[in-house]
Amino acid sequence: MPVAAVPDNDQPPQASPPVEVPVPDVRLVAVVDLTGRYDTSTEVMDDLHQQTKRSTDCHTAIVRLGEPALQRASTFLGHAIASKFFLAAQQIEVHVPAGTRWAYVASEVQRHLRFFAADHAQMLTNLRNPG
Repeated sequence: MPVAAVPDNDQPPQASPPVEVPVPDVRLVAVVDLTGRYDTSTEVMDDLHQQTKRSTDCHTAIVRLGEPALQRASTFLGHAIASKFFLAAQQIEVHVPAGTRWAYVASEVQRHLRFFAADHAQMLTNLRNPG
């Protein structure tokens, strides 16, 4: 068996440059479509629950409301939407039919979000500072 000559190099092998893999900017969006036909407020709330029960974390929540959902559940829809996405979404968009009197629902969502944020901050303060 022939013996191959091994070069006498005191230098360690050159390391290859690190590979950089670009990470795309991905924003998860949860879309809730409440534009269907509803006969009761319970149907609206059930549909909202069904469409959001797996929306645990997202960047933006888009809630599309139709006239039937607004007619049946407008008095508590702002609270319900805010409570579903309070800790799950960074941004909440509420879409209502153009030219309707329902534009206030978006401001109701914002009002409830401010209330929830203040309550959450107070709860965290009480947990951190016992006594």
